[in-house]
Amino acid sequence: MKIKTWKQIAEHIGVTPQTLSKWRKDNENCPTTKDSEAWKLWAATRANSQEKGSGRIAVAGKEYTAADIADLKAKLIAAQERRETAMAQIRELELYQKKENLIPESDATEAMIKLLTPLRRLIDALPRQVASQANPADPNIAELAIRNGLDERVFSEIEKLFSR
Repeated sequence: MKIKTWKQIAEHIGVTPQTLSKWRKDNENCPTTKDSEAWKLWAATRANSQEKGSGRIAVAGKEYTAADIADLKAKLIAAQERRETAMAQIRELELYQKKENLIPESDATEAMIKLLTPLRRLIDALPRQVASQANPADPNIAELAIRNGLDERVFSEIEKLFSR
């Protein structure tokens, strides 16, 4: 295959056309022709002559090795996975609540307390209020009988409902 364009040269040596253009502009010793073998040899020589560096990086006065960076990256990925898992569980719960028309337990508890507290006060006051009508001769006995009846029938049933 005869190479005719700079794009073809870039593809042949495995770089982007932009990289090839930058090399041609910045390096006086690079080939000036469209000879693919000359470019391949020059790119290989260039890659071998590039300094590899010390393998260390300094951040805020502390040096890190490549292994340190790899460990940090692994920890970051693990933390991101835990976060994503937690977020997915929250989304699933929210979807389930919406789908099943559920409300959070704390909201249900609060609503029940708001509803039942005044009702409990009214029921607790009932024996004293009606005792004199139930037994005008001895309202104390009537109050005790009504209170015991409420405890045995009403409050015990409520306790059974909440113990489930």
